[in-house]
Amino acid sequence: MYPIILAGGTGTRLWPISRQNQPKQAERFFDKKTLLQLTHQRISKGFAKKDIYISCGKSQWLLLKKQIPQVLKNHFILEPEAKGTAMAIGLACLKLFKKDPQAILAMANSDHFIANEDKYIKVLKIAEKIVKKNPNHLTLIGIKPDYPETGYGYIESGGLFSKIGKQSIYKIKKFKEKPDLKTAKKYIQNKKYLWNPAWFVFRADTMLNLFKKHLPSHYKALKNIEQKIGTKEEGIILEKEFKKVNKISIDYGIIEKTSNMLVIPVDLKWDDIGNWQAVKDCFSKSKNLSLGNNLLMAAENNLVINKDKNKLIALSGINDLVVINTKDVLLICPQSRAQQVKKIVEKIKQDKNLKKYL
Repeated sequence: MYPIILAGGTGTRLWPISRQNQPKQAERFFDKKTLLQLTHQRISKGFAKKDIYISCGKSQWLLLKKQIPQVLKNHFILEPEAKGTAMAIGLACLKLFKKDPQAILAMANSDHFIANEDKYIKVLKIAEKIVKKNPNHLTLIGIKPDYPETGYGYIESGGLFSKIGKQSIYKIKKFKEKPDLKTAKKYIQNKKYLWNPAWFVFRADTMLNLFKKHLPSHYKALKNIEQKIGTKEEGIILEKEFKKVNKISIDYGIIEKTSNMLVIPVDLKWDDIGNWQAVKDCFSKSKNLSLGNNLLMAAENNLVINKDKNKLIALSGINDLVVINTKDVLLICPQSRAQQVKKIVEKIKQDKNLKKYL
């Protein structure tokens, strides 16, 4: 099996630390290693390094290569521009199918926090076995929810499909979008509902056939690219075909339209480090989470990151805030509005005088 680490995002909800030229996967946050380094280290525990590939933007390659210098250049699958996870995964399928016509791919995100890594590797190995036995099925891994999260998508599992040892595998009945709090509370009381961390395992040829069925314009672009893979014209055709297709995620483009899908429920601590609230939840060992030259007095449950060594940030009598200070930007917002940071970035993109802060 070939794990593909998806590392092409820009992490707009983790602005202003995550920027276009320094995306979140290249940041250390509260660990000695970057998110990408931690992901590669985790995957390497269960899979040969020669089988691990990194999918990212061409413009990000040099930066990310510095994070994991042990990964060979030809193990980076480079996109000329960002067109969503569908095209990123489609390109990975093309590359690996050419290498191995029976290739099984496992998608791993570069910005996920996973506490029980051994259990994570074990469930990926189970998914590989399922796909080997059922090559026309996509296998997903679903996380048993432990609280009513409204920021995640959910998988509604159906009837039992099979068992491998003690592990049960179920058919997928339906996908549920990010629910409101009332609905999320109902979901966690029903064992059929699982968080969807977007951990997909499938055969490359099966996924390419799904492109042909559900995303024909993307499939046409991929077939045009296929003819030039490994030639001097590969870069030119990549740029040409990527410009033709619309930006779309694999979830909307294919996963939610496909019937032959299975899910493995697993109980482990996982978080999508997609916003500042998630950073606080993953790395906090106390009431406040502080990095840099900060002073917090009578202040609780705050996240404060100060990148300016010449400035002191002092908080007094204030709770539940996100305070992020960089050399050129100061962000302050309630943790309850951490998801809304993306809207700030969208607003900045519309103002040519502010684009320097992207």
